[in-house]
Amino acid sequence: MARAALAGLALASSATALFNAPPGVDIWCGKAYRSTNASFEPGGWLEEPPLSDEPLLNLQVYPRMNLYTEDDQFASFIVDAALSHTNGAPFYNSTFDKSTNATAPFSHLYIDISVTANGLALVSSANVSINSTGNEFSFALGGLAARYDAYNITLVGASRDGNQSYLATTTLHKLPARTDGGSVAKLDKLYGGIYTQDYLANSSAWTALLPYSFYVSWDGWLENSIVANTRAFKDHGYNIIHVVPNAGLANQAFDFAEFDAFLDVCDALQLWVMYDMRWTYKNLSSVAEQVNRFKARKSLLLWYTGDEPDGASDTLNATTDAYALIKALDPYHPVSLCLNCYNFHYGAYSAGADIVLSDVYPVAVNTSWSVQYNTECNTTYGCCGCDDCAGDFEDISQRLDLFQQYQSWLGQEPKAFWGVPPAFGNETFWSRYPTAAEEAVMAVLSVNHGAKGIVAWTWPTQPHLANVTSGLAKALSGGDVADCLLGAKTTGLAVEGRERLDAAAWVLPAKGVMLVAIVSLEYMETAGNVTIALPVSASGVKSVDWGEGGWTVSGSSLWKKGVQGLEVDLLVLDIE
Repeated sequence: MARAALAGLALASSATALFNAPPGVDIWCGKAYRSTNASFEPGGWLEEPPLSDEPLLNLQVYPRMNLYTEDDQFASFIVDAALSHTNGAPFYNSTFDKSTNATAPFSHLYIDISVTANGLALVSSANVSINSTGNEFSFALGGLAARYDAYNITLVGASRDGNQSYLATTTLHKLPARTDGGSVAKLDKLYGGIYTQDYLANSSAWTALLPYSFYVSWDGWLENSIVANTRAFKDHGYNIIHVVPNAGLANQAFDFAEFDAFLDVCDALQLWVMYDMRWTYKNLSSVAEQVNRFKARKSLLLWYTGDEPDGASDTLNATTDAYALIKALDPYHPVSLCLNCYNFHYGAYSAGADIVLSDVYPVAVNTSWSVQYNTECNTTYGCCGCDDCAGDFEDISQRLDLFQQYQSWLGQEPKAFWGVPPAFGNETFWSRYPTAAEEAVMAVLSVNHGAKGIVAWTWPTQPHLANVTSGLAKALSGGDVADCLLGAKTTGLAVEGRERLDAAAWVLPAKGVMLVAIVSLEYMETAGNVTIALPVSASGVKSVDWGEGGWTVSGSSLWKKGVQGLEVDLLVLDIE
């Protein structure tokens, strides 16, 4: 919540009439936080749906990419047929074979996917295993005309005997090719990455990108020497730049002529830009002006609207109104925002984004007593800088896990999530800067729990944090590491011999490798043996891309004698 700069908290008072707060009471995440105000129930809490005694079939279909263009010949749908006790339609694990009068388990769902309006078949006579996810079906795009309106898509599924039937719907975007020289960025709904083209090399090949960056001060640093500072930032290894607009200007954004010059530099450096409209996104006239001015720039990667709109209690339709306008003006780039609260109107605010960032700052902060407002902090009262946090690294992983769970509860298609580790301190709620080791823990822990991008707050930062993030940016965004992170599902791993050791794996059979990321959340070392169970057997360590290594492969396990406090390792293993 540092980005609100405390003064921004007062903005929340104007929205209190829309929430549960009494008139004139300032709120953050829906809660009163001043000592002169009493606690009340904030509301906005997303509850788990009622549990079904019997399993439900949660059938979902969605395109692999959030958009295709007329240059694409093929596309694919992802079909999930998971069993759930919270979402879905009734499921009975039995099918009937008329020829034998015998019953058998309901093991496969037979599916057809078509265009809703005219019945055009896209995927026919296919099947998926019950309780499976991530099933991919390719189809030709030639029968669909490129247009700006989405195609409505229908999936019909049934058991072999036809006695159980299911329906799922989605939308498919096949856009006209760009003719204005602007970039196109696709969002991979299966693995969460962003796909781009090397526009300077006039390449038509799509390449997955794992963004690593900072929120960068424009008026406090970057505009002082645009060319030199932008080049210095790129030289650290960051592949995108997120510039924070100047709230002090009359337009609360940028000097647009200066920003165009900055984009010229980014074009030359091949540095992607995350365009921030935090101060103006509720002013739709301003949004339209900014989007129309910059949407055709080659280095534009994505838009950013609400910065902690849930904390500030922006109107519940604010993010979706901005999203709808941006997509109408520029359907070629994703829209993102950052949520600060543990659980406050998640559905309404997240609906305005393709990518949701999570900024949880658990280091060097008192999460039970507000040092700024001299009040306690709990689920209904207070602001301590980290909403409903325990003050542990697990606050970061828990929040990302919860956001993904919220998506499931809402029954919606997957969103991409990015992490925002703190790289600041000595201000407001935070008594010091993170150490380099803490910074690495928070970044890789985010990745272990589904983050497909990292944008730290804030730049410029301390030299030790610039150094560690520079190294991490290079390690995470290239080679086998990036290929695994952006080409495989995340698998959490079981650990023995060390508490608070977080490990995850990404298996890439096509390359014969597996990435394992290991993060110790304890500050003290342990001398005993630590064993990590692997999802597939490995033959050895191919490379150590971060950390000291020292891990030994033994078939389907990885072990080491002694783990350092706050140890972080990125290992690429050869798989058998």
